[in-house]
Amino acid sequence: MIFCTENKGKVDSIHGLSKSRDHGGGVSLSGIVVIDKKPGLSSFAAVSEVKKILGVRKAGHTGTLDPFATGVLVVCLEQATRIIPFLEEKTKTYRYTICFGAETDTWDLTGKVIREVDVSEVASRAVEDILLSLTGDIELPVPRFSAIRRGGKRLYEMARKGIEFELPWRITTIYRMELVDFKWPEIVVETECEKGTYIRSIAHIIGKKLGIPGYVKELKRLRSGRFGLEEAISEDALRELVKCGVAKQRIIPMNSALSHLPFVKIDRARAEFIRKGGAQAVKLEVPGSATGKAPHVRVVSDNSDLVAIASIAGDKNFLKIIRVFPHYNAF
Repeated sequence: MIFCTENKGKVDSIHGLSKSRDHGGGVSLSGIVVIDKKPGLSSFAAVSEVKKILGVRKAGHTGTLDPFATGVLVVCLEQATRIIPFLEEKTKTYRYTICFGAETDTWDLTGKVIREVDVSEVASRAVEDILLSLTGDIELPVPRFSAIRRGGKRLYEMARKGIEFELPWRITTIYRMELVDFKWPEIVVETECEKGTYIRSIAHIIGKKLGIPGYVKELKRLRSGRFGLEEAISEDALRELVKCGVAKQRIIPMNSALSHLPFVKIDRARAEFIRKGGAQAVKLEVPGSATGKAPHVRVVSDNSDLVAIASIAGDKNFLKIIRVFPHYNAF
């Protein structure tokens, strides 16, 4: 529960900015808000709700969560939708419950039960051995109900029409598999894996190895790259912060979100010149910290506002600006 002690009923917008902040380029509430998505809501619907709550025109997420799933959904606001390719989000962490004794056509609780079996007792050690065998680079089947394309059509579209097809397999990397709880015929597993891994596929394969079908009963994303559940906020709590006029406190500035990239700092005059289209005429020397570390560099004004993203030129002596953020950020 969030209680407002100040500004309640006095908030016209969450920007709270005077016109003096608009130096010609305009002011934009550009940044990232980490949402703890509630169940029953698609990722698209969750982003739409965030847009309404914050009053922004543009927003997008960095990785889909199934409607029944909960947890970390990284939502990029306004100009921040253009930094998605540069975010450090190669790994994801999930905690999920697998229920054994039945198989559904979606490999999760939302699907139709297509097979049920009697569940014999299994030792927790046997499950732990299987989890260990699934770490590293492994090949997993893609669920029938997924957005992967085959022959120009989504798999879920063909599955809904009753079209039979052979499941494709994909290689992925599993960094960690941990048995968190064992209450047979249900287990709770925590998995750290490569982006794009289907947790439903992992549950399906665990069932195959045990000889007992299983499906994902609950699923929560704990971490998406550097963004974790500890910094996430529910849609309802975010709405309360807007009422209190302090929602900006939960928005991560673009510059901070890209802190894994090296940076070069420029003065405000040069920043304004770049924002007004003078990017091609500006040469920026590569900072020593960028050598051999990353292919991209942040261009930051002296007030720590992200102005542009640049790539290191072939001769490694200069930076070439590849993305400009024309609006000042509301931080």
